[in-house]
Amino acid sequence: MTVGLLSTIAAVFYGGTVSVLALTATFAPRRSLRREARRTLAVLVPGRAAEPQQPDRAAVGPNG
Repeated sequence: MTVGLLSTIAAVFYGGTVSVLALTATFAPRRSLRREARRTLAVLVPGRAAEPQQPDRAAVGPNG
């Protein structure tokens, strides 16, 4: 096999993986599955944050 063919196969595999993760992160029925897909996308796609960090309401208390 040539290097070009291997590069093409790798690019198609990477693109397919990112596409499936993006669809999962958008349309998954469970919140935990969407969150995990976003975290995995953040690893595979450089320059993207996993998700904004929000304070835990139990730790902050009722007065914010």
